[in-house]
Amino acid sequence: MPKQGSARRQRREKRVRRAQVPPLRTGPLWGTLGLAVFGGALALYATGLTFEIARQGVIDPSGCSLNDFINCDVAHASSYAFFLGVPVAWWGFLFYLWTALAALYATRTQNREAATGAVALTWLLSLGAVLFSAYKAWHLVNLGVLCLVCVGMYAANLGIAVLLPPAINLSYRNLGAFLVNYARGLAGQEAALDFDPKPARYGLLLAALFGLGFVGIQGYNDGTPGRSDVDVQQAVSLHFRQPPVDIPVPADAPVWGNPAAPIRIVEFADFQCPACRESAFHLRGTLYEFRDDVALYFMHYPLDRTINERLQRQVHVQAGPAARAAVCAAQFGDFWGYHDELFRNQTILGERLYLGLAEQQGWDTEAFAACLNGEAALERVRRDVTAGTAIGVSATPSIYVNGRRVALWRNSDVIRAVIREELKRLGS
Repeated sequence: MPKQGSARRQRREKRVRRAQVPPLRTGPLWGTLGLAVFGGALALYATGLTFEIARQGVIDPSGCSLNDFINCDVAHASSYAFFLGVPVAWWGFLFYLWTALAALYATRTQNREAATGAVALTWLLSLGAVLFSAYKAWHLVNLGVLCLVCVGMYAANLGIAVLLPPAINLSYRNLGAFLVNYARGLAGQEAALDFDPKPARYGLLLAALFGLGFVGIQGYNDGTPGRSDVDVQQAVSLHFRQPPVDIPVPADAPVWGNPAAPIRIVEFADFQCPACRESAFHLRGTLYEFRDDVALYFMHYPLDRTINERLQRQVHVQAGPAARAAVCAAQFGDFWGYHDELFRNQTILGERLYLGLAEQQGWDTEAFAACLNGEAALERVRRDVTAGTAIGVSATPSIYVNGRRVALWRNSDVIRAVIREELKRLGS
């Protein structure tokens, strides 16, 4: 009988507590829902962009990359774009999904206590999202770029954090006291709250949403270069067991990054080689966050028997002419832009393309043609081939970091780990 009386008393207290919970304000809730939808759309776009860049590099600038400063591609090509092995933006999408569901639930349910608990927890999550946004904004500062999609998500996070307290009739002046009482409620202590935080219920729901989200994204993640099951530390250890080789880089070799950097990366490549095309649009994005610490040199190694005499058979008939065209482009003032266009148009390599690209650059096409067919460009390519042959280059691309060949060049994590280890050894 006493147990029955206690149960009835608890039910009465629960009904009284529910009756005392003030109605939620729908205006801020609908605003929160709108921001969650906006942020979720940006997060899905950013997730797709991160995977696209990880898989094929930056072949063409995305819609939110307007110039070298306003550039989403750099942000999503960096190591900062991943957290716990999946895109940061995907974690953002799961947060926006939770926020949208909580706001929608709060506008529909008659249970004020449950609605207030859901919104209160979402507000706490939004505080974490704002802090994480500040952390990610610092990464953008380090990269030296402005990512409009990222900033849009940061703004959505801040807006959600501002709108949710009024939704549960919470004054901004009382936020500190509310946080203290909420923590007490989570700990099962007496707290000045007019609702039950229900940590077990909401904790399970959050774990289920983020857990399922994490598992669900793995299907896309598994096919992404740089996000594989490679043991990165073991790969780095094997890399540094190699004795470094001395690569005589010509003074006029095209260089990207910082020519005075302590880390010298040399890539031997062939413009008709499909794997080299992959490297062309992958490597610089992977290295961008280290651009002050590395000097990336491009050296020609066309698998074209007319210019690379060590070959036993002809492999890429247009690789030699394309290399000569790139040599001329360097002389005319824009190697890297011409380099990218050659790889973008790899299936139609030929003199018509080489001269057409020169015309697009505004160069004198007659002078360019003379350079292309001249002996100097041919000899310049042959010097690179000779240097590559001397150190044992047999396939393209062959990428060397301070004289050691990187076997897993497709894996962004391995390349970055090698760079970090080099910096560590150099004391930088």
